[in-house]
Amino acid sequence: MKRWFHTSVVLIVCWTASAQDVRFETSVEQRSVAAGQQFQVSFVATSTQSSGLRNFRPPDFAGFVVLSGPIESSQYQWINGRASSSLSYVYVVAIQKPGKYTIGAASVEHSGTTYTTKPVEIEATQAAAGSRPSPQSAVSDEMRENLFIRATTNKQKVRQGEQFIITYKLYTRVNIENYVISKAPTYEGFWAEDFDQPKSPEIANEVLEGKQYRVVVLKRTALFATQSGKLKITPLEVRCAVQVRRRSSEPFDIFNDPFFSRLRTEEVDFASNALSITVDPLAGTPPAGFSGATGSFDFSATVDRREVKTGEPITLKLTVSGSGNIKLVSVPSPAIPADFEAYEPKIAENLSRDGTLIRGTKTAEYLLIPRNAGERVVEPVIFTYFDLTKNAYVSQRSQRFVFSVSPGRESAAGSTLASKEDIRLLGEDIRFLKLGASSLIRADGAASGDTWTIVVLMVPVLFFGGTYLYRMRREQTMGNVSLDRSRKAGREATRRLKSAGKILAAGNTETYHAEVSRALFGYLSDKLRIPPSQLTLDTVGNVLRTKNVTEEIIGRLHSCLERAEFARFAPGADSREARMDLLDAATAAIDELERSLNGKS
Repeated sequence: MKRWFHTSVVLIVCWTASAQDVRFETSVEQRSVAAGQQFQVSFVATSTQSSGLRNFRPPDFAGFVVLSGPIESSQYQWINGRASSSLSYVYVVAIQKPGKYTIGAASVEHSGTTYTTKPVEIEATQAAAGSRPSPQSAVSDEMRENLFIRATTNKQKVRQGEQFIITYKLYTRVNIENYVISKAPTYEGFWAEDFDQPKSPEIANEVLEGKQYRVVVLKRTALFATQSGKLKITPLEVRCAVQVRRRSSEPFDIFNDPFFSRLRTEEVDFASNALSITVDPLAGTPPAGFSGATGSFDFSATVDRREVKTGEPITLKLTVSGSGNIKLVSVPSPAIPADFEAYEPKIAENLSRDGTLIRGTKTAEYLLIPRNAGERVVEPVIFTYFDLTKNAYVSQRSQRFVFSVSPGRESAAGSTLASKEDIRLLGEDIRFLKLGASSLIRADGAASGDTWTIVVLMVPVLFFGGTYLYRMRREQTMGNVSLDRSRKAGREATRRLKSAGKILAAGNTETYHAEVSRALFGYLSDKLRIPPSQLTLDTVGNVLRTKNVTEEIIGRLHSCLERAEFARFAPGADSREARMDLLDAATAAIDELERSLNGKS
């Protein structure tokens, strides 16, 4: 009996000691950081058996921007005859604004028991001007020789609107577990269109300066300059999880042999080289009607019918197709006959990648309704572009359309659609005037003194006056396309954000990020009437300040734009919670901006 009791006590003590050996803690590089500075947060679980750890649940990163993670790394140690192992979950985060923030509790399970970390408070201070270190500054010379990023272009000097390609390659002679794009480059003064990259990039071998490297293409982008001068492209920044061998510092350690050296994973920040591109203006004086189209294009115009009746629709379609800066092309407007009712054109564009060329079509579709019978003409439309091969401006003309309009049923019935030439004065419609004096009899209870009668008589006048003003306002709004888009910008952004929510629920991360980015940039372009080619964060901030929008709202909007752009280029670098937070933040930012702008308009 005593022996059984003694054995039970020993087993209970051993089990308790084993349970107490599990430690789960939060480790941060520093408790005080500058706003915008990236720092590392690690959740480390230490036990005698790391294989028993499962069901890791990350904390609430409210107020933080998750740039990458979680990255798992494990270590195994044998000290004084006792084995221990640790499993780390590493995140790279940043804080956009100064203040105090809390990293919530993470949890992990081990042998049926749940372990949680304690919350950690981080203080973000105002970043000093120019205080952000370059990612390359923390990289050792040895590592820089064996791992680096190179940005190259196929042209160093281009003309305004001419396409060139920038390629970012990762060169390595060390083992890399994974990598994420921590900051995408900015292309101020350019229209950029990315080429699709495979989810599993191909690895090639290149010899550079006598050394052989494994090379991966990180990003390829086609750029079109929207202005002339010397334009700069900022570096692409990447965070790599690199495997390095850790050697013991003891000279007589038997495990100091390279065969016994242990591998560990370190996260290292790298940045590509910055580039400068010389952009020359286009030769010659631009002719009238030139809107900036540069490349090689074809222009055509078609109609679906030439013989119609009054009140029946005609579809006029103008199409520009070819290679070049197709997204910046403006389809010219036709001269519509005065008695044709014309609706706002429906603009559609389709981009494709033909090898290394950006091709596409842009179509403007007009709906025309003739109101009077007769022969009507739509004169040829002229489209002008700069041909890079000919180094000259080229104008293309569409054909001339002649429409034969016959009276419709409404005209045949004698409605107001008849032309002025069809109106005749009938003599029998004029009645004889009665000559001589006549007596007027005044009725009792004159209407002039009846207040209700006056009100009843004024109602039709007010109704027709209001109808007239409404129609004039509507015609003014329909004639001003940019004003109409500005008024509808909020509803269109709400529709796109709801669509992004459905896409996120379906698990399509890449399409979700693109939809959120289109919602934000499309809203700002339409609401502030800024062309897409001139839409930058600085431009948006300056325009909003002129409209007396608070810095708090501008800051939130900038944060959403930066997160959307980052997620667009690195769709796997954020979690589902971060995507939901981005969607909520974008919706709130647009709502606040709508209330601010509409309240001051």
